[in-house]
Amino acid sequence: SECTAGDGGGGMYVLNSGDVSLERASFVGCTSETKAALYLNGVERLALTNSHFVDNIASQTPAALFFASGIAATDSILRNTTFFRNSAPGNI
Repeated sequence: SECTAGDGGGGMYVLNSGDVSLERASFVGCTSETKAALYLNGVERLALTNSHFVDNIASQTPAALFFASGIAATDSILRNTTFFRNSAPGNI
């Protein structure tokens, strides 16, 4: 909670990893000067379960979750995960 980064990944930044699995993760009140509370770059798949993203703020879209990999976006699983009151320019 209440995490800050000058670059992407206000709460967590993962670079060039295979599969990433998070359960009961909480990203609340994170801020980033660029993108997202959770920033994934070069990740093959994400399994995100029973987690929530609340009140995260980024200077660029998106504010909550960002994939810098087409594979991660298509093969990932988000189960019972809540996104609420996250904000960035354009409200995405």
